Amino acid sequence: MMRRPILLAAAGAAAPLLAWGALARWRGGSLSLGAACAAAAVIALLVLLGGDVRRLIAARPGRSSREAPAPRLPRPGQPAARRADRASMPPTELGDPRIIYAFAAQAVGQSLAWEGSYKAAAASLRDVPRDWIPPQVRVLVISNLAQWQLCAGDIESARRLLPDLDEQRAPASARPLVRGARAAVLVRTGDVEGALSLVGLRDGEREEPTEVRQRYRITRAHALTALGEPAAARAELRRVVDDVGVDELCRWIPAGGPARTTMIELIDEG
Repeated sequence: MMRRPILLAAAGAAAPLLAWGALARWRGGSLSLGAACAAAAVIALLVLLGGDVRRLIAARPGRSSREAPAPRLPRPGQPAARRADRASMPPTELGDPRIIYAFAAQAVGQSLAWEGSYKAAAASLRDVPRDWIPPQVRVLVISNLAQWQLCAGDIESARRLLPDLDEQRAPASARPLVRGARAAVLVRTGDVEGALSLVGLRDGEREEPTEVRQRYRITRAHALTALGEPAAARAELRRVVDDVGVDELCRWIPAGGPARTTMIELIDEG
């Protein structure tokens, strides 16, 4: 009879991890969108029903007193922890409803972004307290928020995220992505030199992995256009098209930028 609670607990712990694993990759297509929506629905149900499920389990008839854990009493001289005190502390376990809520907001936001609803995507995540997001993925989530705000035309809100887009706070494997997100914001807020210092003047200068190379090229093209070098900017965008087609340009068109006109020209050329 104890298997069901164990399975429920396992599902509650695994759902955020499965959702994040599906959403942290840059993938497209209807299959990925469907998976994201399903993950968001599962997480939302856990948020809404998690407490009720636990209460139903606790109230099962025939539950013996041996199954119920004995209440922990404070040691002499030690005050009992108050619920308000615990609620004011950052969550530390994946099963914490606040972390589940943050993952759900990310999942819903990513689904909306795939559909091109960038303003709604940003709204889904914008007001989630930072300490509700696990530290190991916090900067990546904020990078997504910055991209959605750029694509929604909310440049000022994206600019306010710059202090949070610190690659030193991210795991080493995620730093190139965070660097690219910061550069994209800088180039849209007029700091062209700052953006180029992050993405470099040519491929490989910052030893970026291939997964972010197209993003670096697009940001570099915006910067070069702003510096009055349209031919060099076009060459960067042509490399993107030659490598991965026009889809990557289409994905970044909503974010705007100095090279937007050239991007549209290359998309029309196919």
